[in-house]
Amino acid sequence: MKFGTYTFQPETIKGFDFNVLRVKPETGIRLTPRNDMQSNIAVFADNVAVRNHPDWISQSPLGPAKMGNANYNIYWDIVCATQPEHRAEQLRYIADVDRHSPGIWLNSQYFADHGHCACQRCTELWKKSGLGLLEWRKKEITNYIAQVREVVKKDLVLCLQPDPVTSYDRYGVDFDDLAKYADAFNVVMFSKNYATPWYWEMLARGFKKLLKKPFYISFYVFGPGDNQKDVPLPSELLTVTVRCARAGADGFLYLTDGASQLRDFQKSAVEQVELRDRLRNYGGQPVQEFLDFVANWEKQ
Repeated sequence: MKFGTYTFQPETIKGFDFNVLRVKPETGIRLTPRNDMQSNIAVFADNVAVRNHPDWISQSPLGPAKMGNANYNIYWDIVCATQPEHRAEQLRYIADVDRHSPGIWLNSQYFADHGHCACQRCTELWKKSGLGLLEWRKKEITNYIAQVREVVKKDLVLCLQPDPVTSYDRYGVDFDDLAKYADAFNVVMFSKNYATPWYWEMLARGFKKLLKKPFYISFYVFGPGDNQKDVPLPSELLTVTVRCARAGADGFLYLTDGASQLRDFQKSAVEQVELRDRLRNYGGQPVQEFLDFVANWEKQ
């Protein structure tokens, strides 16, 4: 089991097995990759690309994949997944980042959601394919990831939405197809609280049954601009990690804006002595491995 950081700032944090830098988040802003941090890239979610090319935005009968469209859980602008210029530019960008960092983690490498994309280009490509709509969408995504795999020479981790049942219908994601190209998956389970850990454990069990490659789970600790009272409690994060560890996850990442919030989390986790003792009774080697990992933070 491996434990990593997932940050918006180019800072490594002691006490973790690896560090992932959000080199290109959904805002479209690009940071310089580092050779000591793996690189996370949002592919089609890209506010900058849509601002520069408004006609590239993904379309649906319920409106475009634009930040603020309440018909979908969309918090940024998303480029159509078949937009040829964006696809080509992202391939070049991914290849360049791969040369300067130890691994690539992709997210938003699929259609925006159900009903996307209904633009003229997608409609013509779909009809020309002779396939059913969902089958065509899956083929588009899988073929693009195959191209990504050709340019990524190091590890390739594909992020997934926390939907083990309808990812195919919503995003064009087929877990078995993508497993042919991914070294691992990362299930993004971001929430402002984890007060009901049973739900997250249930999702982890579902992914454990379905995925044919190792998978990480990413948890939310502290995002850009957050207030401390609006983020998950350290006790919630410890508990939900234990619950998902015993469900079979192969590793965990903790998302923060930068290093200071992760160090605060480490300090708070160490102080939760009574809770950590109680969590050891949840049983299983993965649980013990995680709690031993946390205990090592006491030495820092």
